[in-house]
Amino acid sequence: MRLRTVLLLGVVLLIAGLLAATMGVVAAVVRGAAFHEITGDLERAREAFALIKAQRDARHLSEARVVAEEPRLKAVVATEDVSHETIVGVAHELRKALQSDLFLLTDREGLLLADVLDPKATGFDLGAAPLVASALSTGEAAGTWTTGGHAYEVSARRLAFGETTVGVLVTGYQLGDAVAESVGRQMGCGVAVQHDGRLVAASPLEDGAPQSRDELAAALAAVPTTGPGASATEVLVGGARFLALAGPLPGPPADGALRFVVLRSLDHVLAPATRAARLLYLIAAGALAVATIAGLALSRRLTRPLDALVALTQRIAAGDLDARAELTGPLEVRALGEALHRMADEITESRRQLVAKERLEKELEISSRIQTSILPRAIDVDGLEIAAMMIPAAEVGGDYYDVLPVRGSTWIGVGDVAGHGLSCGMIMLMLQSIVSALVHERPQAAPSEILRASNRVLHENIRQRLGNDEHVTMTLLRYRRDGVIFFAGAHEEIVVYRAATGRCELVPTPGPWLGAISDIDHVTVDSRLELEDGDVVLLYTDGITEARDASGAMFGLEPLTQMLEALHDEPVEHIRDEILRAVLGWAPEPEDDLTLLVLRYSAPQSRIA
Repeated sequence: MRLRTVLLLGVVLLIAGLLAATMGVVAAVVRGAAFHEITGDLERAREAFALIKAQRDARHLSEARVVAEEPRLKAVVATEDVSHETIVGVAHELRKALQSDLFLLTDREGLLLADVLDPKATGFDLGAAPLVASALSTGEAAGTWTTGGHAYEVSARRLAFGETTVGVLVTGYQLGDAVAESVGRQMGCGVAVQHDGRLVAASPLEDGAPQSRDELAAALAAVPTTGPGASATEVLVGGARFLALAGPLPGPPADGALRFVVLRSLDHVLAPATRAARLLYLIAAGALAVATIAGLALSRRLTRPLDALVALTQRIAAGDLDARAELTGPLEVRALGEALHRMADEITESRRQLVAKERLEKELEISSRIQTSILPRAIDVDGLEIAAMMIPAAEVGGDYYDVLPVRGSTWIGVGDVAGHGLSCGMIMLMLQSIVSALVHERPQAAPSEILRASNRVLHENIRQRLGNDEHVTMTLLRYRRDGVIFFAGAHEEIVVYRAATGRCELVPTPGPWLGAISDIDHVTVDSRLELEDGDVVLLYTDGITEARDASGAMFGLEPLTQMLEALHDEPVEHIRDEILRAVLGWAPEPEDDLTLLVLRYSAPQSRIA
C-alpha cells in the first residue's frame, strides 16, 4: 500500500474514530442521565402512590365510621327478628348514599348478614377474614380484598351499642382502571396494579402509547418487586420503551401477590437526545468529508518529494551508497533526505568498523529489552499485594515469572531455564508466550493441564527445532479470591509465612521438568495450598538460595525464612527489596539470575467476620 493511501486512510480513520468515540460517549452519558432522571421520578412516584393509597384508605375508613354510627343500621343488625329483606334494604340504601362498590354486614360472630352485590347470600363465615377479624378485635381496619378477578380497597368498622358489639360493616371501592388513571394523573406517570401477575387496573401510558392488557401484563412480568433505592427495569410495550418500578401494594397483604407498578416513557425522555444525535451524524459526515479532502491534499503534497526519497533508498538498498537525490518539498522531507545522505555515509563507514562481537552485543541488548518488556508491570490482583523483581546475571536471563489475571482466576508462574544467555532467554520467551496463551484460552483449567500442554510445545522447540538439551523447572499456580491456590510443576519449595502461628512453612513442589521429555502426563499432579488472612508467600528461583559468597558458601533457605518472619508486617515491596539487598550483599556478583515474588493475602471481609 502506497504512503499516499496510508496517509489518507490514517487521517480519515482517525477523524472517524474520534467522532465515533465522541458520539458513543455522548450517547452513553445521555442515556445514563435519562435512566437516573426517570428512576428518580419513578421512586418519587412510588412514594407518592403509597401516600395517595394511605389517604384513600383514611378517607374510606372515615366514611365507614360515619355510616357505622347510623342508628338504623345498628338496629337492624342487632335485632334478631328483623327479616333478611329488611337488612338488605337498609344496606342497599346506605350503600347508595355512600356510593361504594362493596357493602357487607356481619353479626358479632362474623357471619354474613347481607351483601348488596349478592342479596341472597347469607350465613357465610367471614370471621376468619383478616379485615373482619381485625375490626372485631380493634374496632376498624383497612386493606385490600380480591374477589371475582377484581381488587377492592376495603374498610371494616365494628358496629356497637356502647360496649356491646353487634356486627361489622365492610365497605369497599373497586381498584380499577379509573382509580389507576386518577392516581397516574396526579403522579404524572403510568400506573398498573397486578394480582398474582394478572392485570386488575391500568392507566393509559405516557404519550398515549398503544397497548393491550395482555401485552402490558406480559411486559410487567419482567419487572421485579423491589424496595426503595432499586434501579428501574426497561420494558417494551407496544414497540415503545419504558422504565418501570414495582412495589407491594401498601396496607395489609391481600389473598395472593398484589402489587403496583409505575412506568415512565424512556423514548419520550430520550427524544431530544435522538434529535441531537441525528444532527451529530450530519456534522460527523461533513467533518469526515472535509477530513477526506484535506487528507488527500496532504498526502499528495508529501508523497511527491517522498517518491524521490523512496527511489534514493532503493538505490542505497541495492548497494549504491554514493547515490544522492535533489531535496525538495517541506522542511521535514528535506531533513529526511539529508538524513538519508548521512545514513549512506555512515553505512559506508560502519561497514569498515563493525565486527561480529558488536553485532552479537546488539542482538543481546535487543533480546534483553524484549525479555524485560514482557514482564508484568502494574500487578493488580484482588486480595493479593504483590511485589516482584528479576535481576539477570548476564545480558539475557533464563529466569521466568509472570502474573496473569484472567476471567475468575489469577495465574502466577515462576521458573528457571537451565543455564543463562541468549538461548535460555529465547526459551523463557517461548514459555511466557505459551503459558499466557493457554491460561487466557482456558482460565479455569488445572495447572497440571497447562503444564502438560506447555511441555509438548517446549520439547518440540527445544529438542527438535533448536537441537538443544536445556530444560525448565517451573511451578504454575492458579489463585482464587477465597485464598485457595492450586499449583503444579517442579521448582523451589514455596515459603509460606502463617500469620496465625508467626512461623514459616515450606511447601514442596512435586513434578517433572519441562522440555526434557515429550510426555509428562503421568507424573504431573496438582497440589492445593490454602491461605489465611495476613499470610505471606515467597516464590523464588535457585539464584536466591544458591548465591555464593567469596568462600563458596551458599546463602541458603534458612536466612530467607528468618527474614520473612522478621519483616512479615512490612509492605511487600520492602520485604522484596530487603531480601534482594541481603542476597546481593552475600554475593555482589551473582552467577545466576535472581527472581523473587512476595505475595500477601487479604481475606474478604465476610470471611474474616
